[in-house]
Amino acid sequence: MVVKNNKFVSSIESRVQENNELYGRFHLGCFGIGQALTIANALRRTLLSDIPAFIITKVEIDDVRHEFDSIEAIQENILDVLLNLKKLTLTSTDSKLIDTPLNEKQYTAYINFSGPGVITANDIHFPNDIIPVYKDTYIATCSNTGIFNAKLTIEFADPYYLDKPKTQNSNELNLQTVPKPVKQVNYTIQKLSNFPDQEYISLEIWTDGSIEPDIALRYVLEKLTKLFFNFANLANKMDLVLINESD
Repeated sequence: MVVKNNKFVSSIESRVQENNELYGRFHLGCFGIGQALTIANALRRTLLSDIPAFIITKVEIDDVRHEFDSIEAIQENILDVLLNLKKLTLTSTDSKLIDTPLNEKQYTAYINFSGPGVITANDIHFPNDIIPVYKDTYIATCSNTGIFNAKLTIEFADPYYLDKPKTQNSNELNLQTVPKPVKQVNYTIQKLSNFPDQEYISLEIWTDGSIEPDIALRYVLEKLTKLFFNFANLANKMDLVLINESD
């Protein structure tokens, strides 16, 4: 438990679920009556909508021009292969990467597969810092003499990256992947037994395994704090305009 200025953040429980998703439960307080609900709503909405993640944004496949194309050596059509690539859950071995600016660095991964066999996430050659959470994620099936070569562009992006302008080469296929590393957030408001006029938040977070719940919570707390701090600075510099109601 971390306590400062009558405020505390405590990790109560953490575990790995059967499906390799990560779960964490936290207590945050103290708040005056009614304040905890306001803070809990902001935390839940931001956790579900603002957490960045590694996603595949572009794909280049040898001898493929568009998503409705096909390759003789591959059982699936290209559209199905792209949909399977969108299902990949990626993470980083660098826990500090979440603190770096978004969309400023691109990573490249490659698939160079010779059949026969099933292509999975484990067959992708990722850069050193990036690994798949689920190595057996299915991508495609390659025939006896088939060869499948692809270049994957990976970005560390937030859910709003889809709204930003992007460049695209003629042989690149864009993946409209939406990062959603936090799968579910629940909260309850509890009263402090020794202080009936004080409340705390019991917060539960489930992630897809690409980020630990405590890191997601820290990211959101810091993001909201910076957001309101910037507005507070602007308000301090704002010229107040007094309106005379008699005018």
